[in-house]
Amino acid sequence: MSKMLKIILGLVGVLVVVVLAAVIIIPLFVDPNDYRDDIARAVTEETGRDFEITGEVSLSVFPWLGLEVGSMRLGNPQGFGDAPFVEIGSAAVGARLMPLLSRRLEVSRLRLEGLRLNLVRQADGTANWEGLGAAGETGAAGTGTAEGGEADGGAPQDIGPEGAGGTFRLERVAGLQLTDALVRFEDRAAGTVVEVSVPVLSTGELAPGEPFELEAESVVTFDEGASRLDAELEATVQLAEDFGAVMLRDVGLTGGFEADGQRRPFALRVPQLDADLEAQTLAIPDVSAEMAGVEASLDVTGASIIDAPSFRGRVVVATFSPRGAFEQLGIAPPETADPDVLESASLQADYVADPSQARLEELVAVLDESTLEGTASIGFGEILRVRAEMALDAIDLDRYLPPATDAPAEQAPTEDVELAFDWLRTLDLDASFSAGRVKLNGLVMTELEARAVARDGVLDLQPLGAALYEGRMDGNVRLDARETPARLSVAQSLSGFQLLPFARDLADFERLTGVAEFDADLSTRAATTAELVSGLDGELAFDLADGAFKGVNLWYEIQRAYALAKGRAAPARTSPDTDFRRLAGTAVIRDGKLVNDDLSAGLPFLGVTGRGEVDLSAGTLDYRLNATVLREVADEATGETAELAGATLPLRLSGTLDSPSVSVDVAGMLRDKATEEALRRLGVDPAEGQSLEEGLKERAEDTFRSLKDRFRKDDDGS
Repeated sequence: MSKMLKIILGLVGVLVVVVLAAVIIIPLFVDPNDYRDDIARAVTEETGRDFEITGEVSLSVFPWLGLEVGSMRLGNPQGFGDAPFVEIGSAAVGARLMPLLSRRLEVSRLRLEGLRLNLVRQADGTANWEGLGAAGETGAAGTGTAEGGEADGGAPQDIGPEGAGGTFRLERVAGLQLTDALVRFEDRAAGTVVEVSVPVLSTGELAPGEPFELEAESVVTFDEGASRLDAELEATVQLAEDFGAVMLRDVGLTGGFEADGQRRPFALRVPQLDADLEAQTLAIPDVSAEMAGVEASLDVTGASIIDAPSFRGRVVVATFSPRGAFEQLGIAPPETADPDVLESASLQADYVADPSQARLEELVAVLDESTLEGTASIGFGEILRVRAEMALDAIDLDRYLPPATDAPAEQAPTEDVELAFDWLRTLDLDASFSAGRVKLNGLVMTELEARAVARDGVLDLQPLGAALYEGRMDGNVRLDARETPARLSVAQSLSGFQLLPFARDLADFERLTGVAEFDADLSTRAATTAELVSGLDGELAFDLADGAFKGVNLWYEIQRAYALAKGRAAPARTSPDTDFRRLAGTAVIRDGKLVNDDLSAGLPFLGVTGRGEVDLSAGTLDYRLNATVLREVADEATGETAELAGATLPLRLSGTLDSPSVSVDVAGMLRDKATEEALRRLGVDPAEGQSLEEGLKERAEDTFRSLKDRFRKDDDGS
């Protein structure tokens, strides 16, 4: 036993001597700076980029086996300039010597100072980080698994070869220290530059299964300092002993966004984050964020976070003032007709997201007094797949429009803009929308419903309907972009429509009353904005019943014009309005012009027929009308049959749609009456449609034949 003890003590003594000799001899006789060129050459060969170590390299042995390197730099690939790809001021790492003898790894604080990383993407899309380490990946692939088996990912804390004495077990790392780091990203295609500086990032002691503190500061600048984001991070981190799980507690991220000389603070709080890398699960409950007076909360649950990540949870944005948020962000709020809008908003929804889709469920969005509810999803891929079902209770959009002004309206741009619908060919859409009440430009629609379906380059809006002023609007719209130019088709009907409240809400116009029926079937080729109207074709029909045009008495105006033409005093006005029993017609639209050949109207004393056209592009109209006075109409002064009874008066409607004008051709009517009387005296029925010239010619021919016959008889008698 004593002999064995002597042998053990002897071995320990030898080991102590060897260690002491290494501690003394290695620093005296081994200068790591002699190997700088060899190291630089090896890195250059491996990466294909110039690498150099310009700082001193120092080596320590006891009590730490450590390495400290001064400044280093790795160059950019050809075509990216002379600036280095990465540059390091200094770096240091060490391991405690004595624990290594028992295959335990205790690492000193890992220190990295003065990191400079320059990332560049060229205008052609190439980047200076592409291909880096490609040579090394081939070699790694050959040694990533043990012979005859798979790589062992179950114990990442075990480091080193299996064969020569077993593995090293990582016991602890004294900490990480990153100071004065800067990452610069330049996108030359977009012309943007983003810089991320990290003045300091440090941790407490890292040991498997033990929590440690993490602190960091960073500043992100955009557009060469035009705006910046500063942030401070604090968290408690814990790694599982087998490194298969990560736990964060009390994560706090605070900072501010600065632009135009004004800083807007923000805060993010994460009480708990648990990531199980073995089970591939993630749980982040009760996340809260605040910025510009907006407070939001979020929870996240993740599954298959490595192989096929998917996440679900709930997001809630508490009630806030959009107008106030704009102001705090230094953005001028939009001017609105109602200054009391944009004062209250909120949002809540469940969400599901994975690389193939994102979906919102049980969405409730509130803006002022309006509430939108529903679901929506987007599927990603070569074909964008959109699904939605939304319901709105009520909204007055006029409150959100710009306020009215006395200044003259700006002229609409006259440029003819080309229309492109390539996006429609890669869209798969099925979205439905309903609203209880919508007001826009003074018009009120209720029971609004619409469904949009897009597939293979065709977009259909069907149904497209609403209750409108005691009537109903129904129809559909189709945009077919399978060919160029695209074709737009509209089929719409309107029934039981009350004109008075409609005209009052639309333009504060209270002169027109009645019930309207309307049908339209229109189409156009939509290659440009101008062709939307100029290329319009189709048919429409209208029928107005039991109405009146207030403020104008057409019968009085006819009587008045007739009296003036006769040199008489104008009759008394008995009513200020023109009533009509029916106004109807059909029209054809060709090349942007509406042609109507069968206009008819029934008034108490008049029957109106006519034809004309409306140039929809120019906004002008030209109608020729005939107003026939009914034979039973009585003269308002005498009560006897009116002198105009049975007469037909030519009317002309011309001018613009905004300001039409009506003229009554009384002189023409009088000429027609005189012609009729002359034709009757000539024995010609005016109903036959002959002109006075034709009647006179026919009477002269009859007289000539009569005289000729008389002369012939006289000759025979003599």
